Amino acid sequence: MSSNPNTLFLRLAGPMQSWGTSSQLQIRRTDECPSKSGVLGIVLCAMGISREDSRRELQHLQQLTMGVRIDRGGDRGWDYHTTGAKFGILSADGKIKNTASTGEPETQLSRRQYLYDASFLVALQGPPLIIESCANALEDPVWPVFLGRKSCVPSEPVFSGLGCFVDLSDALSSLPWQARPGEMERYGHGSTRTLDAYTELPAGSTHSNNARLVYDVPRVFGFHSHGSRWLIADKVTVKVEISNRRPPSVPWSRRPDYQSAQWRAARSGRLVSDDYLCVFCKSEAQEVHHVTYENVGSETNDDLRSLCKVCHDACTMLEYGRGLQLRRIDPSDPSQREEILGQINRILTERRLGRRRELLEKSRLTGRDFFEATPST
Repeated sequence: MSSNPNTLFLRLAGPMQSWGTSSQLQIRRTDECPSKSGVLGIVLCAMGISREDSRRELQHLQQLTMGVRIDRGGDRGWDYHTTGAKFGILSADGKIKNTASTGEPETQLSRRQYLYDASFLVALQGPPLIIESCANALEDPVWPVFLGRKSCVPSEPVFSGLGCFVDLSDALSSLPWQARPGEMERYGHGSTRTLDAYTELPAGSTHSNNARLVYDVPRVFGFHSHGSRWLIADKVTVKVEISNRRPPSVPWSRRPDYQSAQWRAARSGRLVSDDYLCVFCKSEAQEVHHVTYENVGSETNDDLRSLCKVCHDACTMLEYGRGLQLRRIDPSDPSQREEILGQINRILTERRLGRRRELLEKSRLTGRDFFEATPST
């Protein structure tokens, strides 16, 4: 650590983030960048401070001012979320709906907004003792930290260093913007980028005409109690450097165009080659599976396999679980058979009852026992 640092940097990057300051009832929106309540919540989580004990610690953390640099704004999207809060939902006649099996109120449904594939650099500035205490916690957190909601996990280490700077704008300009592999051709080595940033005015300072008042300074967690602060929209110019981190997903240029005539012809050709039978279980094939994405747009029969819906689901789940990119699961490979069978068995066990009955009936009619977790030899 540098001597007497007054600034702590946090890197908030991940597949999903959510920073709500204006959520109401079942509609939970996200702001375009991290809120102060969300960032201080990360710090308290790293310290192992519970919501019940947060008021005392927040009195110290409220001395910190915060700035945010938007390195990647991400895309906004919606998802559904259910909670068993015992509040229940109303039926058409105005009564609380109860679950038939338990008699308890049904789970509550809400719509949640997220930022996808976003990255932010956050600078917290204040007394060196507080900054050092926060840094120690983030370097060795007591509890796992998350990006606004527990389902949003960081893809990079949150702690990103310490320093001593005159103000937040100076701090946010000090660290380079990291280009992903393949992006340096667009920007070039030694180039710069101008990024949007939001910086907090210190308490007692005179705010300018472009400042806006936001209410996201937490007084205590567990209750909706927030103070205000003045925020200024700013721009910072930073150097561009290459990042050694792999993009979080397969590039979209490698994804097949399932509406193209080329794909329809390749799909039909593979189904004909397999006599419209699943290569894994020999039941009727409804789908065609990629065993590699290396030849997207010009697939051959060797790149594809005919599968039924169940076997295709099992292969896809294994691929997502392993994080496979170009090379995929091959259902015709004998060495992968046992693992695929185990995944099929989990599908049968965990899917809703109506779907399990359908699959089991299909298994009975075909006279096969391939749904067993361990095949007989």
